[in-house]
Amino acid sequence: MFIYPILNRIICAIVTFIGMVTDTWKGKIYNWLTFPAIIAGWVINFYFNGLSGLGYSLLATIVGIILYLPFAMVGAFGMGDVKLMGAVGSLCGSAFALNVFLYTSVLGFFHAIIITIMNYGFSGIKNALISIRSGNFKYNTIQKENTDEATKHKIKYNLGLDIFLAVLLACWYCFTL
Repeated sequence: MFIYPILNRIICAIVTFIGMVTDTWKGKIYNWLTFPAIIAGWVINFYFNGLSGLGYSLLATIVGIILYLPFAMVGAFGMGDVKLMGAVGSLCGSAFALNVFLYTSVLGFFHAIIITIMNYGFSGIKNALISIRSGNFKYNTIQKENTDEATKHKIKYNLGLDIFLAVLLACWYCFTL
């Protein structure tokens, strides 16, 4: 249980905002942002809640990382997104990280559709569905497309925006899980 959830959520919102900016600007969420945020979550929760706060924060960090690690393993997201979710868990706890994950999933789905339509028109949706059905998505991932020279003039899909908006939504309303 976090004694000062407002402080943690303010820090979390600031960290994810910076992550959104760097992800949009440079296409990366940097370690200089995520690792200090994770450690700050541990320190804050240890300071206010003792060893139980530290233990809960460590567990929440692992939960945040595990939520996105499978997607990063198949190339859907970058490891910066994974570490950013670890920071969200470290700062605000497992339930908050799960809420952010759920919000991000919904926002990211619509964000991906909008980006696909803007880049390829409505036929891009059909092609994406064929790619999923055929298994070709394993070879033509979002990460690969974002770094591909042939698509350098296309609009990039960066999850940092969705994570930041999801944090704001979770600050406003957290589902009881």
